[in-house]
Amino acid sequence: MKIRINNNTQPSTWTANYKTTVKAVIFTSFVALAGCLGTPPSTTTLIESANAAESSDGTVAELTPRHSFEYKIINSMLKRYHYKKFELNDDFSGKILDQYLDQLDPSKVYFTEADIKTFNVHRDKFDDYINNGDTEVAVNIFKKYQQRVNERSAFAVKRIEQPFTLDSDQEYLLDRKDAKWEISETALNKLWDNRIKNAYINEILADTAPTEAVKKLKKRYVNMTKRTSQIKPNELFQTIVNAYAGAVEPHTSYLSPRSSEQFDINMSLSLSGIGAVLRTDEDHTKIVSVVPGGPADLTGQISSGDRIIGVGQKTASSIKDIVGWRLSDVVNIIRGEKGSTVVLSVLPNSTGLSGKPKTVNIVRDKIKLEHQAASKRIIEIERPKGKVKVGVIDLPSFYIDFKARNRGDKEYAATTRDVKKLLTELNKEGIDDLIIDLRGNGGGSLSEVVSLTGLFIDKGPVVQINDTTGRTDILKDEDAGVVYNGPMAVLIDSGSASASEIFAGAIQDYQRGVIIGETTFGKGTVQTVLPLDSYTRKTFDKPLGQIKITSAQFFRINGESTQHKGVIPDLAWNLPKIEGDFGERAYKNALPWRRIEIAKHKDFNKAFSSTIMQQAKAKSQARITSNPKFKTTVEKVKLLVTAGNEKTASLNLKKRIAKRELFDKQLLSLENKLQVANGLPEYKTIKELRDAQEKKNDDIFTKKPVDVFLDEAAHILTDLNELNINSAAKQ
Repeated sequence: MKIRINNNTQPSTWTANYKTTVKAVIFTSFVALAGCLGTPPSTTTLIESANAAESSDGTVAELTPRHSFEYKIINSMLKRYHYKKFELNDDFSGKILDQYLDQLDPSKVYFTEADIKTFNVHRDKFDDYINNGDTEVAVNIFKKYQQRVNERSAFAVKRIEQPFTLDSDQEYLLDRKDAKWEISETALNKLWDNRIKNAYINEILADTAPTEAVKKLKKRYVNMTKRTSQIKPNELFQTIVNAYAGAVEPHTSYLSPRSSEQFDINMSLSLSGIGAVLRTDEDHTKIVSVVPGGPADLTGQISSGDRIIGVGQKTASSIKDIVGWRLSDVVNIIRGEKGSTVVLSVLPNSTGLSGKPKTVNIVRDKIKLEHQAASKRIIEIERPKGKVKVGVIDLPSFYIDFKARNRGDKEYAATTRDVKKLLTELNKEGIDDLIIDLRGNGGGSLSEVVSLTGLFIDKGPVVQINDTTGRTDILKDEDAGVVYNGPMAVLIDSGSASASEIFAGAIQDYQRGVIIGETTFGKGTVQTVLPLDSYTRKTFDKPLGQIKITSAQFFRINGESTQHKGVIPDLAWNLPKIEGDFGERAYKNALPWRRIEIAKHKDFNKAFSSTIMQQAKAKSQARITSNPKFKTTVEKVKLLVTAGNEKTASLNLKKRIAKRELFDKQLLSLENKLQVANGLPEYKTIKELRDAQEKKNDDIFTKKPVDVFLDEAAHILTDLNELNINSAAKQ
């Protein structure tokens, strides 16, 4: 979905979140949109031809008057149209500088404290530079960055050829986002010595021969200089502007002319990819999320948090090491023709950076609506009074096939139409209760979430939208009547975002059903794409770029925003979490939670009371405490999360090997407990376990078993229904 607004007009369509596109488009669009993630734009821009000169020594030349003009226009538009009201002053200037340095050197491995002191001379002047369209200081800082990268490259190439001592008790800090700048070149050399040693150990742990590891890493460090020298003026300008945009708010970003062109192509679904949101994390390409129904998702072997460390074509033997590459370069070799195979070397998040990579073959394809479509199943719950039939509708996204609808196709795919049909079928099959499973649903069509809510409530408001003028529009379900009137639950997790949060919030506010699971993502803002050409009478031989700007905010009908806090479930799982790196709450400069006036609505007349909720919660706690399968699953989650939360790594090879062997032993033990609980044979070795998992993942048409969380949600809903009936009988 893409929105253009001309002067003196209102948005014709609203985007529910950056993952709106995630659910409907292909891989490369996520790169164009990656600035909304608050990640370094220098690592998320698309490769483009330069519109300005590039010097012969590989350094970026001065930007042109055209860039200066764009800078002023962007400044004016951010001040005028952004939902967040801010003042571009000396204090805000410091935030822009910090954002820029964080984009260039997020791990603090290139600049020294002395460099930062030099840059800080300009700390309160970036507001003046922006107002004047002056990019000279930002360009000079980038040139100093290039110089430091070249120095580190030379150091690393020399160091990798020297022998390593791998029996020390030193620890290497993996996550350096909160680290301090090194005080001198000597201190930086020590840091890089450990950094290179850690990279070497990782290669040995991946079963790379020592001589091959040295050769591979040397090539990686040589390429550091090459990659930095290839950054074109338009890419640099995009980085400079996005330091300003990111200091305002993380979902606001500038798209250069080439990135804008790529954005348009992606929105038309005319390219093919793997269906994943990527960003740069340290030297790695990290998978932020996987598109339901996309090629990566259908392998069953790719998860959010995994790191891609190698990419090849057709065969594993063609895999190239891509650690340290710019994201745009990674995208170029992942992207390809529909039907062709890309081979990824993936380091699973669950095993940590010391784990062993796995090879995943993915057939490139467009994201197909049928793979995202709603589906149903019935699970039977054994209760003292007999079996209870619980209908489950799995909804990966809020989708609609606009092209088919506009062609006049009567059976075009749309969330509400499909769910309505499934509900009719489930009603005929005699279900007692209903669960809508929104786990991992990142959002989609706003009109569909409004109409879908209408299947479960009578007429009434669904969501409020507050814009930059302070005006609030209320979107309502105008159709009287409901399709399903029985007991229902909505199952959510931290991957449920935007439209999912609107739906879950409305069901909760109407007290129409119980919300079960984990707190949602917390994305409650609206983005609009504005072409700069529409806001100036001045013409150039080539089009200007675009600004993706946060223009409004969603609010629930109870007046509370879905932004930042997300939707908090009525009954929550107490599960361990990966630290910091997920949800709106993790984004720097994210808009805060707030509330507006309540939209008048009528609560459901069969709502579960707070007393009944507490009774059901107590029953659930007693049940999961005595359920070995649930307990083992939580233990497994805890093991995987603990590995994913590792902040340091030992530089002692024997200790690293021992730690991985312990992890494998613990994982095998837990998996075998689950095998026994399911009446299946145990795995003899960790290799047998992983081979079995890969074989299982290869068959993407195998029906997924009912997981312990869905099973427990069904029991909770059944408890609530029975308690409600018993309470009514006593009155």
